Parts: sequence; structure tokens; C-alpha cells
Amino acid sequence: HVVFTALALLRRFRIMDRDLRAKGWLAGREHANSTSELAGKTIGIVGLGAVGQAVGHIAAHGFDLKVVATTRSLRPAPERVGFLSIDALVEQSEIIVLCCPLTEETRGLISRERIARMKPNALLINVSRGPVVDDEALIEALRKGRIGGAALDVFATQPLPPSHPYFSFDNVIITPHMAGITEESMMRMGVGAANEALLVLADKLPVNLRNPEVIERYRRRFPAD
Repeated sequence: HVVFTALALLRRFRIMDRDLRAKGWLAGREHANSTSELAGKTIGIVGLGAVGQAVGHIAAHGFDLKVVATTRSLRPAPERVGFLSIDALVEQSEIIVLCCPLTEETRGLISRERIARMKPNALLINVSRGPVVDDEALIEALRKGRIGGAALDVFATQPLPPSHPYFSFDNVIITPHMAGITEESMMRMGVGAANEALLVLADKLPVNLRNPEVIERYRRRFPAD
């Protein structure tokens, strides 16, 4: 999803397709000289959990992009990923991808000040949570042409109201919180949930246990036969 939307913005697919259908061949081709390649770009990833690491791996190994990241954990950097501060990341990246959880620390992380630090051609892609971005500041930057565009899958208010300003921009791709949803991913989630239940029924710990601090209390309350 991240790479697809980045390519769609760089190549102006949405408005090229619209103008080709509405105005004809030449109107569509007029956009060609304003498009850009993915090659040679720096992609900055905010948050290196499972999603962020997957995006970084695809960007580095699939498209040979320079990958930089910022993360609150002090884990070793994955192969071909360099760590930067959030401010350095937004200044140096052409594509900024938000993959972080929503916490008090990350709420409003992409602030007016940080948006102002972005390159004029920067693309902001949000697959984390809506409140990570200062909507008013992003809308202002888009209106004034301060950044290249945005691809937004999550929003502070969902569903996004039909009158929302984001719908008015040609250089914004909007998706309804479905970046990770496909027929195959839904099947994986269902099978994964069933396997977790089977582990619990077998008196084993689930793989994705979120509250390990309750294990001992649980075992005292429900001792194995």
C-alpha cells in the first residue's frame, strides 16, 4: 500500500486517469512531464514495528531506496536502515511514512513546525493513526503548495466527512482505513486468531500475548489438571 500510493502520487496516476477519461488523450499526457521516479528517493519511516520494518525492507531491497527511520526503541537498526532524529528525518526524506502507534508522545508528532521542515516535493504517507498528524497544518501546507502531496489511510475523525478539505486536493490520495486489508490478510488474521485460541486451550501462552503480567495470576486461578 505504501509503495503503491507513493508511486501513484509521483506519477500523478489519479489526475492523469481522471483527465484522460474526461478530456481525452492529450490532456492525460500533459501530466507526463510533471511526474517523477521513485528511484533515488530517500524514504523516512516513523516507527519501526512490524509494519515499519516491512516497509523498510521492501523499500531497501525491492526498490533500492535509501531508508532512514526514527523509533522510540533502541533496537539495532535493520540492514540498510539508518537511524535519524524525527526532525532530521522530515528534513532529509522525500517520502515520509508514518507507522507509529498513537500515544501521548506521538499525538501531533507531525506538527506545523515539522511540516514546515519538509522538502517542497515531500510526500507524507500515514498508515498509523490520524491524530499523529496536525490536520490543520497539513491542510494549510497542501493549500499553499509547500509539500508534494499526501496519502492518508487514517484520520482523526472516521468516517471522514464528505465535506472534508482533504477531498479537494488533486495531490492527496484518500483510502478508508484499509491499507492492511486484503482477502489474503483477512484469512491470515482469522487463522492466526484460531491458532492463538488453540494454544490457550492447550494451556500454552498465545504468541501475541499483550499482557504477560497476568500470566501467574491466571495460572493460579485456572491451574492445569
